[in-house]
Amino acid sequence: MIKMKILPLLVIYLFLTVKPVFADYSTTLHSYIGLTDYYRTTYQSYQVSKNKYLTYGTLTSQKEAMENGRNFLKARDQLVMLYLQLLNDRINEGGGFDSQQKDLYLSQLNVEWNWLSNHRSSYDSISTLIDLQRSSDQMQERYNTVVRYIALKTAGVILTNKAYITTTSLNDILQRLTEQMKIISQTGADLTIAERWLIEAGNKTNYATLKQSDAMTIFVNFHGENIVSEYNKGLNLLTESNQYLREANSYLSEILRIIKGE
Repeated sequence: MIKMKILPLLVIYLFLTVKPVFADYSTTLHSYIGLTDYYRTTYQSYQVSKNKYLTYGTLTSQKEAMENGRNFLKARDQLVMLYLQLLNDRINEGGGFDSQQKDLYLSQLNVEWNWLSNHRSSYDSISTLIDLQRSSDQMQERYNTVVRYIALKTAGVILTNKAYITTTSLNDILQRLTEQMKIISQTGADLTIAERWLIEAGNKTNYATLKQSDAMTIFVNFHGENIVSEYNKGLNLLTESNQYLREANSYLSEILRIIKGE
């Protein structure tokens, strides 16, 4: 009897063209959330029909199990396709990629999207539970060895680039404040506290940059069986980086308050 595994969803409808047609991120996310509910429904329906077939073994129950199993697997493939599309939209809408990097990551995502699209359509030609299982295993193998690797790597790089952009913005503010404080200090104003906080803010952004660099090294060098744990290590580094950035931003806010005389 066919046994199907639910693919683990990466955190965070119907695009059935031969080549992917990418929309904006919010639209794709809405479709992804909606399909997630449908995916769960098809899985539950398959479980019910599978148990019925195992109990009665009739042609009718077999046909029902076959139909529900096909719907479940098509929804599973499509859900992964939409996740890849979310990554595609993030790359197109976000920053941090030079043209060569952008083309590389988009190309990798498109290759897997097209593979999944073709694989998804193949379910309609299958007429036995054994062949349906074989096709399901084929997708599972592709996901474990290729799709998951590309998706996690791309997601990690996107998140790190976002942190880079935030850090760059804070460093720009730091530079402008440094120049402004030099001018203000010439008036004899006491900026001792502000200058100390300016140094602290600079230190925080430097620490944040180091964390981001370590995270990027992890994401672009995925290998072996432990890519999920490696991905989580990268996320933890970015969490630490974001904490440093929040602290730096807090110092900058205090400096601005002093400059304004508040």
